[in-house]
Amino acid sequence: MACPTGKQRFRDDFEAKLALHRVSTSNSPRRQEKRAYHCPHCHGWHLTSQAKKHRKARQ
Repeated sequence: MACPTGKQRFRDDFEAKLALHRVSTSNSPRRQEKRAYHCPHCHGWHLTSQAKKHRKARQ
C-alpha cells in the first residue's frame, strides 16, 4: 500500500530502523535521515531528517 504523503513506506519499526542504519553507513551526502517514525496516514513507518520534537512539560 502506498502512502498518500509520497514517502517510502516501511512495514514496521524494525524494517525502518534497518533502512536507517543502511543510510547512516552510506557516503551519500544527500541522505540525512535521523530517525524513523510511525505514520498516522498509512500506519507504516517512514524515515525523516527532522530531529525528534520535544514537548514542553505541563506546569
